[in-house]
Amino acid sequence: MNIHEYIKFLRRAINNVEEVYFGNQNWIDSMLNVHNIKSQDKKREKLMPYLSMHNERVFCYELYHQLRKIMEENRLNEKVILQAELRKAQVSDEITQLFGVNSTDGVYYPDFLIHEPGTYENQDLIIEVKANPKLSTTDMLNDIKKIDQFINRYNYKKGIFLAINVNKERYNQLMTNDHLLNSLEEQINSKNEILLMFRESAKEPTISINLANLLQ
Repeated sequence: MNIHEYIKFLRRAINNVEEVYFGNQNWIDSMLNVHNIKSQDKKREKLMPYLSMHNERVFCYELYHQLRKIMEENRLNEKVILQAELRKAQVSDEITQLFGVNSTDGVYYPDFLIHEPGTYENQDLIIEVKANPKLSTTDMLNDIKKIDQFINRYNYKKGIFLAINVNKERYNQLMTNDHLLNSLEEQINSKNEILLMFRESAKEPTISINLANLLQ
């Protein structure tokens, strides 16, 4: 089954992304300090999400390059390609009836899709990425809900939520947050098909856990 190979490719691609592309907390602090925005300045917290969003795009561009290179070197299916930030609109009633799929709740732009374009066959993998060192439970839940919709409504086989720049302390806070865990238990249907991955930096290993195992 190619899906497991694609996940291996993703792990290799993440390992190939150098530290400069992560844009971690130290980089964010240095950018704010250069502009003389001190730690007690209220603007600091407001700017953090925007800087993290910039870092997320930089990381995703490099990850796309690394993953596409690996996929092209190990062609598993000529029809299946990697696409980034592809607009996924809600589908019409005719498409729903013809292909046996259901519309998502809104228009989404997934960070990465590994699939066969123009059809609902070979919908292999959806990947969502977050780069904020202070990753919120709301952002994490929203991305996982989006992944769940693609699995349940568009027939994607697996989904991955990848969070970078999250240190061990924040990781432990998220993994033990009762509100987040209860929300995931109640709102996510495809728990077995969703993998959570955390990578603090290029120097640290990737932590992976299946969502169903987390919620046991």
